[in-house]
Amino acid sequence: MKSLTDEYSGFVEHPRYGKRPRFTGLDVTDSLDGQVYCHWHSPVGVRVPSTAVVAGVTRQQPATLHVTHYFDAKRICRRCGRPFLFFAEEQKYWYEDLEFPLEADCLECVPCRKDEQRLRLIRQKYDALSRETARTEADTLDFVECGVLLVESCVFSAKVLPKLRGLLKALSVDAEDPSDNKARVLLSRIDGIERGA
Repeated sequence: MKSLTDEYSGFVEHPRYGKRPRFTGLDVTDSLDGQVYCHWHSPVGVRVPSTAVVAGVTRQQPATLHVTHYFDAKRICRRCGRPFLFFAEEQKYWYEDLEFPLEADCLECVPCRKDEQRLRLIRQKYDALSRETARTEADTLDFVECGVLLVESCVFSAKVLPKLRGLLKALSVDAEDPSDNKARVLLSRIDGIERGA
């Protein structure tokens, strides 16, 4: 028989809740009278037994059926393919404090969600710098660095690299200037991406 430690040892760690279920001792099942309704995102088989947390129905967004209990639920991250838990306490936070609609579901583990947020911020910075009509040399270096990061993360295709290389070559290079070292490092990263492509 597989122990609890073995069963969850390969799960992605959540920075607040860990990677193993948080047992409350509460176990409920859906009732036909609607007095007990567990979240449809955590059907039987996905739910971890004895991890139920009572929901604050009045704090949820308007819904046809309010969720009365949340359970720790097993998930597979759609980005990295690793298993993780969508914790009952995390669901309570999402649906009651953050006021996400009950239709919202957690499809990615925390590291992948953090990486997506990081890439979104880089993309926003790239877009803002691309609209600048008079970029400074430092802005140009930041713009190119954002572009290279987005190519390395497969957000952009390698087709933007010649443009980024051209921007770097247009800068005057001074061997004593630390920002020029950044330009050389960026050129080297562009070369590496192109060699690997």
